[in-house]
Amino acid sequence: MNTAKSGSEKANKVELIIEASQKRFGLFGIEKTSMREIANDLKLSKASLYYYFPDKESLYKAVVEKEQIEFISKISERIFSIQEPEQLLLEYANTRLSYFRTLLNLSRLRLEAYSELKPGFRNTIKDFKEKEKEILKRIFERGISSGIFFIDDTDQTASLFLDLLKGLRTTLVNEKKTLFIEQEEYDLLLQKTIAFTNIFIKSLKYK
Repeated sequence: MNTAKSGSEKANKVELIIEASQKRFGLFGIEKTSMREIANDLKLSKASLYYYFPDKESLYKAVVEKEQIEFISKISERIFSIQEPEQLLLEYANTRLSYFRTLLNLSRLRLEAYSELKPGFRNTIKDFKEKEKEILKRIFERGISSGIFFIDDTDQTASLFLDLLKGLRTTLVNEKKTLFIEQEEYDLLLQKTIAFTNIFIKSLKYK
């Protein structure tokens, strides 16, 4: 019983550490955040923090994976209440943009150059893209079965759609010194995302 309690306490502590780190990493990024600052935020010693996470990279990876799970769960719940394939794809693009505005660590990781990331981070990005592709493939398959979309390769089409969406957002963020997007910038990016998605949908409706 004591062991179970100890395990529960450890899990709670890990969750608190990840939540606190999520805020600081989101504001300052991994490079400008130290383990000492995170420990101070939590009123822990550095030794205590290292007990749970051996280094800053492993903690950052845990933060990003938390955001990935949150993103996939929320976007799946939201979009699959819609029946029409065209509306599904539009809602996916809009919802994705909205969540990426708030999940800064996930956005930051995906915008980093691959050469600057450790293999573990690169794998995290690849795994997440595969999860996103599975959602899109389900949307495309629904469109195909409804006789609305004509797609030969749903995997390739999902990859293309994701890469183009990423390109729209990267163009904006690369011109800024921060990942924070102002409301005016967000509104413009949303307009472009909707316009692009509508063009993409039209291309899927022709044999």
